[in-house]
Amino acid sequence: MIEAEYSTHKSMMFAIREAMTLYLFDKKREKDIPKIAEIFLSMDSYGGDRVPMSAVMKEVNDLCNTLQDNYLGLSLNFLVNIESLPSYKAISECVRPFANVNNELPFLLVSRLVYRFFPLITQSITLKLSVEKGLLRFDFISNAPDMMNKHQIDGAMVLVYRIVEAFCPGMLQKLYVAQRHTAYELEYYKSVFGAPTESANKTSLVYALKCKDHYKNAASLLIKAEEELGRKFYINPLFNMLFTQFSEISYKQRCEIIIDTMMGVSSPTRIQVADSMNISVSTLQRRLHDEGATFQEILEETRKRLAKLYLTERKISTTDVAYLLGYKSHSQFFKVFKAWFGITPKTYQSNQLTKNDI
Repeated sequence: MIEAEYSTHKSMMFAIREAMTLYLFDKKREKDIPKIAEIFLSMDSYGGDRVPMSAVMKEVNDLCNTLQDNYLGLSLNFLVNIESLPSYKAISECVRPFANVNNELPFLLVSRLVYRFFPLITQSITLKLSVEKGLLRFDFISNAPDMMNKHQIDGAMVLVYRIVEAFCPGMLQKLYVAQRHTAYELEYYKSVFGAPTESANKTSLVYALKCKDHYKNAASLLIKAEEELGRKFYINPLFNMLFTQFSEISYKQRCEIIIDTMMGVSSPTRIQVADSMNISVSTLQRRLHDEGATFQEILEETRKRLAKLYLTERKISTTDVAYLLGYKSHSQFFKVFKAWFGITPKTYQSNQLTKNDI
């Protein structure tokens, strides 16, 4: 999503250092504080808000070698004050209007926000969000597998788990862990996260994603959300942070990010998207024109791309796809999809799944 030198936000570094002090006191290792302080790199050596990932990795490796704790990444990130992180504060503002709306809607929104804005915290890990039948899955992919240790993957997993849990508790269904393999380690993860844990080739958090009657009331939920929220769906803080720190993102990419985040929760209109960027609709249209794009084309391309993904890779129903793409009825999605591809969504899905099985 973001093509930039991999880095970590300084707020995350400060939060880890605060957690380290708590950790040392908890382990009755206060005498090690001076030794640990010598390992911490000087933030003043780096301009702006971010620190290169190579420097962060060196600090993490030195801490691990000094402390010799097999679960250091888990321990530290469970002690991090996540409320001190700017991205957490911004997500809190985003979901505030949803306090009195059906819980399934905020969970989808929170998951998308965490996915889209995790690079604000750190780029050491790429977070992938997948929707499966009745499930939502975060995959954690190392951006430097030859350099990264298990503690950093553990830390990223804990941060995502804690942020999601803060807004939508009790929805975690299962963990897949690539960096641990013994029965003892898997049992330890199960005790920490309170969910079944399996060894796998990819580290993942798997959550339940079911609306009442399995999306049968999706249309009424969406309508209710729009009626109650209107333009109170305020996501400017996060987008402003994202675009400030990664200024090379084109306006077409910005639109795609905003549309994908809002879809199925609130109508991604030109006004909503422009408001999210703190610019006027006319300015948005002008800047997209300069990049050879239009808002309607981006909206349609995003929906087509996600429709194909949902129908073929994840094998979820056409009713679910209609909901996830923000259509207020299955019939509306049916009509649009047939105009795109000349066949019904169900036929397209069957054809693709048959082709993949050959």
